[in-house]
Amino acid sequence: MADRTDVDASLAERAAAAAHAERRGDRAAMLGATGQLSLPPLSRPRQIPERWSFIYVMERMEEAFRTLARLPMPTRPRGYINSMPVYLYDGGDLNSQLETHELERLTRLRNRVRIPPTPAEIARMEESLHWPTAFLSGAEFHHLARAVNLGALWAAVDADIDRGLRRIKVSRRAFNARKLQGLRIIARDLIRRRVPLR
Repeated sequence: MADRTDVDASLAERAAAAAHAERRGDRAAMLGATGQLSLPPLSRPRQIPERWSFIYVMERMEEAFRTLARLPMPTRPRGYINSMPVYLYDGGDLNSQLETHELERLTRLRNRVRIPPTPAEIARMEESLHWPTAFLSGAEFHHLARAVNLGALWAAVDADIDRGLRRIKVSRRAFNARKLQGLRIIARDLIRRRVPLR
């Protein structure tokens, strides 16, 4: 019975400490009923190699297209947005939306968060997206530049690669060979020009 009172006292202390931390707005020191709350990192730390390689160039190109997708882009001129007020639903509307699963769909649409990229990510994106035009600019490198760009884009957005290859009428083997050759040329020129790693 003594063990039970010790556990209850410990839980009461933790709950009181959590309430005080919440009142102060101190998320890092907030305690839960199960113990110390540790905040997970928002993103994994970037691994920067010692020198340029075609694998790191490929990772940077894919990161560039993911960053590009996260940029806020207007889809129409500013004057043509909807200026109507938000419709307020009554109980009958909400019940009928529940029956047709419309409420779940609307909730998913409203509960979307787009985290904008950091300035460092934008700088790396601009640098990486410039590489195919800077290092694969000749007419003989046209197919290599296209393969590098499409390969990075498809990997970044998880596209169906087989469908994309059928659309551009290229075999997977030829596409991969072109992409790898283009990435190797970019990595070689980055090393030759002594471009700093970041």
